[in-house]
Formats: sequence, C-alpha cells, structure tokens
Amino acid sequence: MTIEAAIVTSQTQQTADDAELQSTDDTTTGDESNPEGEEVADTSGEDTDANSTDDSSLETYADFTLPEGLTLDDAQLESATPLFKELGLTQEQAQKLVDFQAAQVQAGQQGQMDAFTQLKDDWLAQSKADKEFGGDKFEENVGIAKQAIAKFGSEGFNKLLNDFGLGNHPEVIRLMTKVGRLTKEDNPDDTGNNVNQGPRDHVSVLYPTKS
Repeated sequence: MTIEAAIVTSQTQQTADDAELQSTDDTTTGDESNPEGEEVADTSGEDTDANSTDDSSLETYADFTLPEGLTLDDAQLESATPLFKELGLTQEQAQKLVDFQAAQVQAGQQGQMDAFTQLKDDWLAQSKADKEFGGDKFEENVGIAKQAIAKFGSEGFNKLLNDFGLGNHPEVIRLMTKVGRLTKEDNPDDTGNNVNQGPRDHVSVLYPTKS
C-alpha cells in the first residue's frame, strides 16, 4: 500500500468514527429531550393516591344511620367490624349492609306483631263461641269475670293479661267467671240470705258442698 492510499484510508476511517460519535450524541440528546413517540412513565397519579383517603383502612366503623325505633348493638358492631375490614368495605358499603339487616329486623318484628294480633283474635272468637260461658251469655259472663279480676287480681296479674292477650283466652275467662260466681254466691245478697251462715273458708268457696 502506498503512503497516499494509507492516508486516504485513515481519513475515511476518521470520518466514519466522527459520524458514529455524532449519532451517539444525538441519541443522548434525544433521551434528555424525550423525542416524540417515546413512552414516558406517568407518575402524576402517585401524589393523588398518596393523598386520597381509603375508608376501608379505618380501624372502626361508626355513625351508622338506623330507622326510628332501632338501636345499634355495640357488641354486634364490634364483632362485624373485622368482617367489614376483611371485605375491604367502605363506610358507605358497610352502611348498606346495616340497612339490609335493619330491614330484616323490622320485617321480623312486624310479622311477630301480626301473628300475636291474630292469636288474640282467635282466642276471642273461641271464647264467644264457648258452650259454657259464650253465646248470648258472653257479655254477662265476661262482666262476672272482670269483677273477680278486680277483686282478686293484682296489678302484675292485670299486666300479664294485657301484655300477653290472655284476657281473651277462653280458659282464663272460664276460670275467672267461675271465681266471680262463687264469690258472689258466698256474699249476702240484698234479701239477707246467708246472713246466719257466718264466714266460709276459701275451700268452701271454691269447692262448695253439695246439698
């Protein structure tokens, strides 16, 4: 190889090296300026997520709204809180479950009240149809039963009859009617009967001796 050829080859190699170096510089400059078409990670939402409040991270759930007449049991809330947290429920989502449970409780209570009312009505119908004290004599016999309750019944007994509807039960009316009649027979009447017989013990009142 001649000296001129070597010089030309050296110059050509230098030119190629310079071109490669320039390309590398352009690429580096392009990375810094984020040329069009290159994907860039979006970190704009990181601060928003960091500053947002997640209800499911709450330690407790409180301030639930309940229908009038219902109260929230603290023990039940305490036992339900771990489940709320396990399911990752927000306060609003937990409120929906509380609303559902409250509706079930109300429906159950109404069903019990309806059943109780029906039971009392059935007892009253049976009493009015009873062959011993019902029918045309029903009102009269009920009056006698009321007199016996007023005389012998305590406040607690009266409350029991009213609260549980037992005042309509045929067996209660039957018993109190008998007590009322026996008590009435044991007392002197306006004509002076039984005046000379003296006081009778309770056994004689409840189990009178047949003549």
